[in-house]
Amino acid sequence: MNTSLTKFCKDHDLPKSTVHRRCQELRIDTSDGLVADDYDRLLHEFDIAPSEPEPEPETTALSVEVQTGNHQIVLPTPEMPTGYSLEKLRSREASFIKDPLEVATKFLKVADSLTNAMHSDIEARQQRLDQTKQAKEQIEKKASELSLESRFYKMQTSQLDKAVSEETSALQNALELLQTLGKPSPQDS
Repeated sequence: MNTSLTKFCKDHDLPKSTVHRRCQELRIDTSDGLVADDYDRLLHEFDIAPSEPEPEPETTALSVEVQTGNHQIVLPTPEMPTGYSLEKLRSREASFIKDPLEVATKFLKVADSLTNAMHSDIEARQQRLDQTKQAKEQIEKKASELSLESRFYKMQTSQLDKAVSEETSALQNALELLQTLGKPSPQDS
């Protein structure tokens, strides 16, 4: 007879969702309940010891009487040694540093020196970074101003050069007019 999944979970105090998910992973069909082999497989999966059948009552009860008897041997109190050596209890020799606290003190001093040097180096690098950022910002600001000024300069000089050229051309035209009205000089003849 098959056992329902619900009964299996109740009997073994297991969450049904966990058992159902494990059944799916193991490809155990639970639609018609659990067959004996699948039941045993799940017991193994969840580390549950299979329930053992209850022992059958004995058909005949025997009455047994056990007597300890008085066969005892009393031994005298043993003598105890007065000196002991722990060396017999050790399995091997131990190596050690003569003054570990002195070594620790020296190590701590060196470690503190290294830590201070690291902090100083970090501060110097941070200062270098801050100065570099400051220089970059100043240069970028001035470069932006220079770029704007150079465009303004280019525009102004272009206009001024055009105006000078126009004025020079007008001056030349006026001079030509004046020269055409004048008499030729004795040298030109």
